[in-house]
Amino acid sequence: MANNIIINVRATLAVALFFSQFSPISAQSFEKWEKKYVIAAGIDFAITKGDLDGISGMKAGEKSEHPELVIFPEVPFFTVYAFDARALANANSIAFNFGLGFPEYEHTEQSGDARYWRFGLEYQYHFLWPESFRIGTGLGYEFSSMRFPKGSIGDEGEWSYANFTGNGPHAVLSAQYFFTENIALEGAIRYRLLHFNRVATDLNDLSKLSDAVWQGMGEFGIRGMFVF
Repeated sequence: MANNIIINVRATLAVALFFSQFSPISAQSFEKWEKKYVIAAGIDFAITKGDLDGISGMKAGEKSEHPELVIFPEVPFFTVYAFDARALANANSIAFNFGLGFPEYEHTEQSGDARYWRFGLEYQYHFLWPESFRIGTGLGYEFSSMRFPKGSIGDEGEWSYANFTGNGPHAVLSAQYFFTENIALEGAIRYRLLHFNRVATDLNDLSKLSDAVWQGMGEFGIRGMFVF
């Protein structure tokens, strides 16, 4: 019995070793992967359109402690300061990204300066790798927040902030040029679909919205990349 087990184990190992020479995930193939890291920073120019129309609003729910109206300000155009930390593996890249912006907003009831930020993850596949010029395409997902300092009003006319939060996917099409092995520039077009389904205010924590706020965002961005 013991001899049979030993023979079977040896045979299994021999077969596995034989096929590993042809497997795309063998140890030899891993050695061919060129792995690098990137710190990137730049700016995105964003145009938005959706339920944040500068006219509409939403009343607090029946269970809310204080009656109020949360307005939906319009944010047609703003810039976002963007920062990425990326990992490269041949033609593939995956990035953690952070963005911060301070858009001006308008509404029939109020206007001012908002605060927008996002944190997300993005995957791209870069065609033409390892040439200096590369075309990339991919998908991502992020958590977003849009805070309006005077975004809700109570029955007595007092204003408070309204902080919309949610998440959503995006698609990206990019072009990169590597001046050297360590310095590169990227231009990219992204479309984000923001799904704000929660809002918090001074008067009430409205929590989950009865009707989610959908906002589309088209972006053109430029990144300087340091590769190491």
